[in-house]
Amino acid sequence: GTAIPANELQAGDLVFFADTAGPGITHNGIALGDGRFIHARSEQFGTTITSLDDPYWAAHYAGARRP
Repeated sequence: GTAIPANELQAGDLVFFADTAGPGITHNGIALGDGRFIHARSEQFGTTITSLDDPYWAAHYAGARRP
């Protein structure tokens, strides 16, 4: 897909996060719009809608692509 700047995210764009569980891209989700994304957070929490401004995810944000 095409790389997308964070300020141009649209619903359906894929968002990627690095170093959450090891080196490289380790987590991904789908942008929902309004600065939120949906992702399978963990077995304990299941699928979750989270703000991209959340300090943890903002610190690990590695980019986005539009399929």
